[in-house]
Amino acid sequence: MKKKIMLLAISVIIILLAYSFFTFPNKEKIKNNLINKYSESVTPDKKNFDSLVKIELNQNQSILINETKTAKIYNNLLPLFYHKFELNETEKILKIICDSTNYKWGEIGTPFYDETIILFDKNENEIGYIDISLDGQINMFPNLAITKWGLLTDKGFKELVIATRSK
Repeated sequence: MKKKIMLLAISVIIILLAYSFFTFPNKEKIKNNLINKYSESVTPDKKNFDSLVKIELNQNQSILINETKTAKIYNNLLPLFYHKFELNETEKILKIICDSTNYKWGEIGTPFYDETIILFDKNENEIGYIDISLDGQINMFPNLAITKWGLLTDKGFKELVIATRSK
């Protein structure tokens, strides 16, 4: 009896892991599909920040604010479950991400990204992503200069946490 229960438990774990592997959004695929539309920005510094932001605005690279209609947030340790954000919630998250005053210059080192937000257009096509470290750093595609390398201020991180937890 114990062997059957153990075998059943192992089988369930393997099935859940396989399901996660095959259904979790592939960020490299998203990047490769959109690399011609949104190239990765040069990492900004204080000297070239203004010029890079101006280039991005001229190229209408606004972190997909006008194109993004919904988003899903996944926990990277347990990606079986996700929460879908509707348009108003998604816009609130993108507004926080697009505000350069929510960032400090630099990074925390090599972060572990705890959560991933996948951005979708009106046809449910994946059009970008935001990796979130609970240490306050983000990584995203398309990568924009306004993120100042992706280290959020305490205020910016608090706003992002509130926006993503209002589910």
